[in-house]
Amino acid sequence: MADFRADIEAAHAEGFTFLIHLTAIDELGRSDDFRLLALLERTADGARRDVSTLVGRDDAVAPRIDDLYPAASWLQRQIHDLFGITFDGADGRPLIHHGDGWPLRKEFLLEPRAETPWPGALEPGESSPGGRKLLPVGVPDPAVVADQESTDADIALSATGTRVRGRRR
Repeated sequence: MADFRADIEAAHAEGFTFLIHLTAIDELGRSDDFRLLALLERTADGARRDVSTLVGRDDAVAPRIDDLYPAASWLQRQIHDLFGITFDGADGRPLIHHGDGWPLRKEFLLEPRAETPWPGALEPGESSPGGRKLLPVGVPDPAVVADQESTDADIALSATGTRVRGRRR
């Protein structure tokens, strides 16, 4: 994590003084981490540089960069709102109240989506020609959610429409 701040400072010293974007990516399914990604530009020649690091899911804390890139302040608050990643010493006031949880974490269940009419050719629960029950995108398979041996990664994977097979006991 300290490497992220050091890499950002080194890039800034090399003339990458324009922050194009700061975002996070939920790596659930590959690892239990979030990838924090900063895209920087050197305005003198248009060169771009990516700086990234992995932030642990359980202790989602990252170093702030808004002292070097003031535009990062808003983006850090947005990342906190959507992923629950806190930036050391940064403004942590929410931009939008999302209720409980962080909506861009893959394990965040989209319960209201399960009640919204599905705009596809068939409604959820209707049989497709193959006989497979269709669910709206973002809604996990209830059988996977009910299985006590399912991991967060299994539930997130089932919400993408991928079939998650039960474990043999």
